[in-house]
Amino acid sequence: MKKYKVLYITILLFTITGCRKYLDVNVDPRTPQQTTAEALLPHIQSYMGHALGLDGRYTGKYVQNWVSNAANDAVEGHASAGGTEMWTMHYTKLGLAINQMKTDAIINEKWHYAGVANALRAWSWQLCTDHYGEMILKQAWAPNRFVFDYDSQEEIYKEVERLCLEALDYFAKETNKPMLASSDYIFKGNKDRWVKFVYGVLAINANHISNKSTYNPAKVIEYANKSMADNTDNARIQYNGTVGGSATTSDAFVLGPKRANLTSLSYIQSSVILNMLNGYYRGVTIADPRIGNMLQKSADGNYYGAIPTYGDPNATPTTNTKRIPAIIGGFAAPWPGRYLYRDTITFPIMTYSQIQFIKAEAALKATQLGVAYTAYKEGIDKSMDFVSGLGSSTITATQKSTYLGSAAVAQTDADLTLKDIMCQKYIALWGWGFEETWADLRRYNYDTTVFKGYVIPELNKMSSSNDGLLVQRYRPQTTEYSYNVKALEAIGATRDNYHTDKMWFVKP
Repeated sequence: MKKYKVLYITILLFTITGCRKYLDVNVDPRTPQQTTAEALLPHIQSYMGHALGLDGRYTGKYVQNWVSNAANDAVEGHASAGGTEMWTMHYTKLGLAINQMKTDAIINEKWHYAGVANALRAWSWQLCTDHYGEMILKQAWAPNRFVFDYDSQEEIYKEVERLCLEALDYFAKETNKPMLASSDYIFKGNKDRWVKFVYGVLAINANHISNKSTYNPAKVIEYANKSMADNTDNARIQYNGTVGGSATTSDAFVLGPKRANLTSLSYIQSSVILNMLNGYYRGVTIADPRIGNMLQKSADGNYYGAIPTYGDPNATPTTNTKRIPAIIGGFAAPWPGRYLYRDTITFPIMTYSQIQFIKAEAALKATQLGVAYTAYKEGIDKSMDFVSGLGSSTITATQKSTYLGSAAVAQTDADLTLKDIMCQKYIALWGWGFEETWADLRRYNYDTTVFKGYVIPELNKMSSSNDGLLVQRYRPQTTEYSYNVKALEAIGATRDNYHTDKMWFVKP
């Protein structure tokens, strides 16, 4: 019996070894099956700007950054829109790639890469939950599942905070394997700037719940103080202008001329941004020096903006010198590309000015008027520097000081209002910070006394499915409606007016 046992074990071992060797014929030793954090990070970062840009075409209309030259545009009327690119970004393009990046970082003690993985996952959760509301959190990326349950936005907000705090722990670890500058399209491997970015995400997370009793303005101010210190800390993704067959093989920015996603008169400047840049929100007529780079003059040499849902009143005939050009420049191909809408651009996803306006709002709520006023003025000042580098018009120190000292800007802390802060924040985020601006509008229930000049669509210009309500969220990815219907029913996402359901973060 002993001989038989020995023989059986020998045959079994030989069979296992032989099978393994046989199966190994499908493994290419020249192609690693587990890629590195360094190799994954550029792809992850590139898709972030791609998703923001594509969904920004719709969110940009909700927030009235731009409008169509044709009247009665459905999205301007707060109808349900596409807006599912960020879902794809979060679950598909970033999802498993971030998991794999973090795994490689931890196994090989590349602690700063682990911190970046957490930072980007937290940023993505924050952005996407404010975009969609309830999402799949606990079961996300679970293997061998075909249906998934949705989790509350409150849980996702807590997960953002957890990921950020864990990221800070990773960044605090000593490592002899720092990030490679060539692998990081945003901060070129600068760990300190990633730490500031994490505090920026925490500031956003803590400030978005401003309507709740748990809102803590002191915590928001603390996070803002630890975040970006000036414009050199701005988080911007580099696009070099080359064209490939898809988002993953193209390095031309998605809203530039080559990618042809904004090359249309369906995207022209609105009356809202034009009025804000002309001092309307403070009841004055003073031109903001940022206007020359942000907006475009018509052929007659003047600036015009279309009222949302009404289109360009001078759209015809095509010889009309008051026609409003496209945001990207011109009226037809070849589209020149301008401001942030170029093939080669460093596209922002978080800026110092944004953080300063968040700090100003929190400080105003905490009645720290001096702190609020200083942050407000700093946000305007540094926004001007940011815009100055994005066009042909350089904003001089004299222009800045003249504008900052004008009636278009609050001159004392006692004169400062919430409207001043939020309208200047709107200007600073115009054309890129669509999601943050939309979160602000919803937090204040689209209040036109806070966002002076914002146009509430008339009832006859809204979708009938809205039941007279304003848009609050996007629907989940369309594939969810084919494969995960029961989970959607549980959160009410199969209703026609689901897009008007208020988010958890805006509720008291």
